[in-house]
Amino acid sequence: MPVLQPLTQWFCDSCKASIEQPEDGCLEYLQDARTDRVSDFRIIHCRPSCHSNEESIENKDKIVNDIHLDHVITYGFFGHMLNWLDLSETKKSEERVVITEFTEIMRRLYLPYWEEARQYWQQSFKDGYHDKCSFEEDDLLRIISEYEQSGQETST
Repeated sequence: MPVLQPLTQWFCDSCKASIEQPEDGCLEYLQDARTDRVSDFRIIHCRPSCHSNEESIENKDKIVNDIHLDHVITYGFFGHMLNWLDLSETKKSEERVVITEFTEIMRRLYLPYWEEARQYWQQSFKDGYHDKCSFEEDDLLRIISEYEQSGQETST
């Protein structure tokens, strides 16, 4: 049985505790001050203890940005994120986003049950539960159920 409510609760990438409602969380990402490239996406609690250390990041020409999750999960922001992807495709020499990171954060924000199933994704692939291409709700629920019941270690 899933622990989190899909698309409204997440695990914090900083403290690992659950974010109980969208208003309590943020999507944090870094923006390169020279190239405008967006990377290092994280879902975190909106509290100082979970945010990145801005001083150390700014020394690397990076800017820390964050947006509340209640805004991120709206369709308006989904379109904004797709625009980042489009800019990456049309300006290949100066990719706007790191595609693999971007794909993962999109799954976490918009695919029901992915936030929990992803903990077991690599092991469930090795065990033959999926082919790394199926993100159907029933498949994700089956993975969660199987691995939570067996108490297997997670691999995020």
